[in-house]
Amino acid sequence: MKTFRKRRQHSSVFYRRRRRRNYVPLITFIIAFCVVVWLGARFFSMLFSDIRSEAASMELQILKGRSEFTFSESDEWTPAYSEQKFLEGDSIRTSNNTRASLSFLGGNMIFLNENTEIQILELEEKSSGKKNVVLLLKKGDLWAHASGDDFSDDTKSQFSVQTDRAIVHVRGTIFDLSSNETQDTLRLIKGSVDVDVFHDGDDEDFTNVNVGVGQKLVLSNASVEQLQSNQDILEIIDTDFIYSEWHLQNLERFSPQEATQIRRRIEVSAVPPVTTGDDNLQVSDDLESPNILTPMDGTRIPASSDTITIEGTAPLKAVQIVVNGYTLTKFQPGDRKWAYFGAKKFGTLLPGENTYSVIAISRDGKKSIPAKVNVFYEGEGAVIAADDANIVSTIDEFKAPVITRPTVMDEGDPYQTSSEIVTIMGLVDPKTNGVEVNGFRLKKFQPGQTEFSYIANARYDNMKEGENVYAITAFGPDNKKATKSITIIYSPLNVESE
Repeated sequence: MKTFRKRRQHSSVFYRRRRRRNYVPLITFIIAFCVVVWLGARFFSMLFSDIRSEAASMELQILKGRSEFTFSESDEWTPAYSEQKFLEGDSIRTSNNTRASLSFLGGNMIFLNENTEIQILELEEKSSGKKNVVLLLKKGDLWAHASGDDFSDDTKSQFSVQTDRAIVHVRGTIFDLSSNETQDTLRLIKGSVDVDVFHDGDDEDFTNVNVGVGQKLVLSNASVEQLQSNQDILEIIDTDFIYSEWHLQNLERFSPQEATQIRRRIEVSAVPPVTTGDDNLQVSDDLESPNILTPMDGTRIPASSDTITIEGTAPLKAVQIVVNGYTLTKFQPGDRKWAYFGAKKFGTLLPGENTYSVIAISRDGKKSIPAKVNVFYEGEGAVIAADDANIVSTIDEFKAPVITRPTVMDEGDPYQTSSEIVTIMGLVDPKTNGVEVNGFRLKKFQPGQTEFSYIANARYDNMKEGENVYAITAFGPDNKKATKSITIIYSPLNVESE
């Protein structure tokens, strides 16, 4: 019996040594631990999601002239090109006679006037949808449209523009801000802004000013002292700014109907012609005459109308355009398009025959041979011959296109650029039925339009390195056509990586 018990014990021990281990508790613990870690990570990710931000950029469009940029880590300025993207820390500046735009974070956009320099201090869009934009306006003039859906009191997003004198806090608005050595000027068109006005340039010692729609805030040494004395320094926006092409061209992008209404007010409020004394100027054969595009010579204006618009293009050397002795105040040196508004109420449109004489004046004080157009106004008191009562004026001449962009210094000179995208724009005769550029028909151009545009893009092989000639052909009635050419020399930048 003893022997048997020993064997049973021995057998029992032997069995325990060969039995498999039970890993279920360990595996369960590991799985539970991983789940806890994952849930914790998700919790902290949701809690601090604002810390993570997606890449944000501003896209440049050069509307006219030439722009430059420099990266945050560089002091060297380089020519910029349209559709180029800029990030936080980058700077952009425009040269003389230049206009550019920067779009960012959806439908937000700023326009840069000539000789303007800005730096992107902050630009981010976080995972929660919160947006943060901080710009530094070092000099010049910017016009901004900020979406109320993105920047308002109801959102946590922030948009501000800084200068050496103030910080403008933007909440869904349209505004213009300019800065120079002596003062800053803020004009609020729509929406809401408040401004931190620095005391003696100290951004920690400031007075906050709320600016209302239609108000202007001018910041200078004198006005800041007035503000510190609790005086009101807000003014009404000046009419000259509201009527300026700078404001209207930008406004047309977002409120075309409002811009049209303002232009109509300009027409109605046109002042009578004044003499410029140009009779004493010497006529120069070297200065081309202005080109009158509309109306056609001999046009009849019905009695139901009381205004007339005369439009055309100016020679490149023109610094002034004068119509019947009246200097066009909206025309600036370098502009290619001009417009004159005649009105019955001001005596610039009279019943019967009206002749409009247009001259260009150069910087050296010489004038061109006049370009003239005759119109007949059928207003009360006009004498209409029976044979002429049903005449509809026509003109045999079909005018060649006029290229307004890109701008060259002298007619026939090539345009040189390092940008891989160049927009060719211009004007054509009102009788134009279609426009072709190097045989390519412009599909967006419709008969009766007077403006055309064509994009030359190195990526699409319609602009190559070196010399490119673009022939713009306008097609008119009775198989008439007229052609104008421009030469573009494309020299791409060769940026070598270190």
